[in-house]
Amino acid sequence: MRYRTVIELICNAGDRDEASDIAGDYLKGDIDFGVEMKCRTESLAGHRVLKYAVSSAVVILMIATFALKITPVALEGEAGSKGGYRIAFQNTDTVMPELKTKHKEDFKQEWQARKDDAILEYLKK
Repeated sequence: MRYRTVIELICNAGDRDEASDIAGDYLKGDIDFGVEMKCRTESLAGHRVLKYAVSSAVVILMIATFALKITPVALEGEAGSKGGYRIAFQNTDTVMPELKTKHKEDFKQEWQARKDDAILEYLKK
């Protein structure tokens, strides 16, 4: 079985290079004092299981989120056909802000007249 060992050396040094030199001398056996060492060893099997478990959990969570939020929505096809499907988010609506017109009543009447004309044109076809 393989193991991972982490060694931490703590010493007083002026800069990074001096700290590296002191650590190298300590590990060679040239220095016996002034360096504090901490060592931790653990099995790689536990590390791998944890790494793959977290990755798998994230992927499963993403798939579950999309599966619950996205659903097929039927499209209207020609008469007699089954129609197609597309993917859409559930409970999504288009929000239109209130129109900012000076003469709201005149605009509403004109809009209703255009809408009625469009419906009549459609029904004549």
